[in-house]
Amino acid sequence: MDLGGDTVDAAIAHFNRRGGTISTTIQYFPDYLSDRRAYPIDPGIPLTAGSFSVRGLPGAFSDCAPDRWGKNLVTKRLAAEAREQGRRPATVTDIDLLVGVADATRQGALRFREVEGDAFLHSDASIPPLVDLPRLLRAADRVTFGPQPRSSDLAAIKELLAAGTGTLGGARPKASVRDGNRLLIAKFPHRDDTVDVMAWECTALDLAERAGIEVPPHRIARIDGRTVLLLDRFDRHPSTGQRVGYISAMTLTEHTDGDTADYLDLAAALSVTGQQPKDDLVALWRRMAFSVAIHNTDDHLRNHGFLHFRNGWTLAPLFDVNPDPDPHSQRVTGISGARAADDEIDALMTSAAEFGLAPDQAAAILAEVFTATRDWRSIATANGISGSQIAVFESAFEQLRDEVALAIVKGGPGSPG
Repeated sequence: MDLGGDTVDAAIAHFNRRGGTISTTIQYFPDYLSDRRAYPIDPGIPLTAGSFSVRGLPGAFSDCAPDRWGKNLVTKRLAAEAREQGRRPATVTDIDLLVGVADATRQGALRFREVEGDAFLHSDASIPPLVDLPRLLRAADRVTFGPQPRSSDLAAIKELLAAGTGTLGGARPKASVRDGNRLLIAKFPHRDDTVDVMAWECTALDLAERAGIEVPPHRIARIDGRTVLLLDRFDRHPSTGQRVGYISAMTLTEHTDGDTADYLDLAAALSVTGQQPKDDLVALWRRMAFSVAIHNTDDHLRNHGFLHFRNGWTLAPLFDVNPDPDPHSQRVTGISGARAADDEIDALMTSAAEFGLAPDQAAAILAEVFTATRDWRSIATANGISGSQIAVFESAFEQLRDEVALAIVKGGPGSPG
């Protein structure tokens, strides 16, 4: 792994397959344990001698392995190759996905090589420059044409994988690109999109920044009238490119995919493992308020992340945030048990104490967030979103404003604490 600018051997991992079950055994190297900069690569694997066994992959390994988009690419590649060769495609395991992606674009600070090898696995990726965006978008369009890959898709799939795209998280089509020495993510529209999803995500990030929330540097590119969202990688140092340790909220809370989760779980984990828990708890509550303000419901635990600095984990910049135009959609991660829009403001204010906030402090943050999102129409228009789409999304931004105004009055100065 990369540690303070140095590449060090942190641990040895053995993967075991028995039938359809995978387990992982990990042991830290003595030199890593004695390094004053060392930290647990996963909250569930303490920094002590001896071996640790976990079912499946450790959460930190899953965080730097392909998510749905990368899995889709690898699976389609194997299916297309099998079709060309007249055979059944091989079964792809999580181990295959973990070790089969590009080293240069792997998320976070973890890197992998074989026990007897010197080179990192798949260290030959060539990250394309920004000028290749049109070509990459065309390749992504071919890959997303349908669930069954055509033989002609294979070249596009290989092109995206060779560029280090398979390591990127999330479900939407995307690619790694470089702008000089900076590593970026290019998020593409899906050919089946009925709204300008990437422009709406850019709008959400713009509004979040106005609301006092840290977001990655981002901008829009237009290719043949379509919107591509470009985001700087926040797990790379902006000037040196040095890797920064990263884990998802799912790993921090030791949850797994499919678990029911609540922001209170995240607050509890952050209080124990955070580098600056007091500040981050307040920042997390502000993000919760922002998600409520724009009706961002796809807030699962992989859509929150943490970076490692010095003595602990701290909140990563906000990412993968989008308004949901359906007022009846329920959020994935509960707010003190609340998932429906009608219950969220009360739950926010009730839970504020768990995040170190007095009622008047919570009311002040809520006011700041909802004031910052008041100009959502003008921001959306500036990002090229049509008036008809703005009308469709109005409920996402406006449905709770009256309730918020009442909560701000109740929680203002002089309210009972």
